[in-house]
Amino acid sequence: MDETADSKVLVREGYNKIAEKYLQWTLEEETLRTMFLEKLLSHIDDASKAKVLELGCGAGIPSTRMLAERFQHVVANDISDAQIDLARTNVPHANVAFVREDMTQLTFESDSLSAVVAFYSIIHLPREEQPAMLKQIWTWLAPGGFLLCNLGVTDDPGTMNENWLGARMYWSSFNVETNIEHLEKAGFTIVESEVLSINEDGTMVPFLWILARKSGLESGQG
Repeated sequence: MDETADSKVLVREGYNKIAEKYLQWTLEEETLRTMFLEKLLSHIDDASKAKVLELGCGAGIPSTRMLAERFQHVVANDISDAQIDLARTNVPHANVAFVREDMTQLTFESDSLSAVVAFYSIIHLPREEQPAMLKQIWTWLAPGGFLLCNLGVTDDPGTMNENWLGARMYWSSFNVETNIEHLEKAGFTIVESEVLSINEDGTMVPFLWILARKSGLESGQG
């Protein structure tokens, strides 16, 4: 098994182990997710007709539930079986399709999505896969569609933590300037970007929060 595959197995098994604990942490941290989801919704003319993909849905609270209540069709993806099982329970909405898969293996038609949301998920990819993932998201989005995500802020080629919330975990990141460069090279226009910190077990950890638009119409497609 190669290093990339190893890191993804580690992430999947880690979230399987800490799914319930991660949900409790998410509930304590939900303010930023909710705030940025509201920003996204303010840019979409008719969310009731839109299709949105969430990469790294976790246990479905608060983001998947919020998306399900506002969008016509939601695809909720996570690499963890335990997270998907929790999300199905927490978000029993008929308009949500749950997909347990490595996000880099997902397939959608070009120009088919109105928005893609990715909270604390792209950072779990090996760093060499992150720019390609951003480009893939751009391809899936309709002209004028939006990407809402958060990314790391440090130059980290890959870190494996032996005990993160009680499990082994992997992540990687670029610095702020490089992340912005990758988004712009993928074809995105940055609508808003801000570095904000969250509390992870008593440690304040900064993330780059980004709302970006696929060049095209001024608002998302319904």
